[in-house]
Amino acid sequence: MNTYLESGSIEPPRIIGRIVRLLLGIICLDLVWQIVDDIPGMIDRGWPVNFVSICTIALGFYLIKPVVNLGFSVKWAWLVQLSIFTITLLTLGLVWQDKDSQNWEYITAWLMLWMTYVYGHLGLSFVLSAIIKTPGCEMRSIPHLWGILSGHKSLEHHCPGFIKSIDHWESKLKINR
Repeated sequence: MNTYLESGSIEPPRIIGRIVRLLLGIICLDLVWQIVDDIPGMIDRGWPVNFVSICTIALGFYLIKPVVNLGFSVKWAWLVQLSIFTITLLTLGLVWQDKDSQNWEYITAWLMLWMTYVYGHLGLSFVLSAIIKTPGCEMRSIPHLWGILSGHKSLEHHCPGFIKSIDHWESKLKINR
């Protein structure tokens, strides 16, 4: 679903959906804290190459598309991912060209920069959506908050991830009625 819906089209999340969003937000913000807290150390040592870090980078790369497109109401499709990938390849090429180079910190700094953005924006959006009951996708929480503060209605969007299933399941539970 790539369409935005009018305000009020999607039911706000209930308690389980809000708790899931809050927990996911805390996890994302904790990751951002770990990155930001160790910036000098990571740049000196380089990004740790292990299964967890590779999965974190891959997930961040996958998530940047909906974070930007849904968070800013733009339709850039895969352009953001292509930009990240191109800049990463160019940086790798420049570092790789000088075999004796100690410039691997540029790759680490670049990875830290865009991952801090992705997980920071996502984490803040998860927490905010849990607090203000943003209907549908958590990436619409900042526009939803702006709508609340300005008195204007914001567009809604179904969550492209598993949270839509949680919200749908929870809406059918009798304890919520």
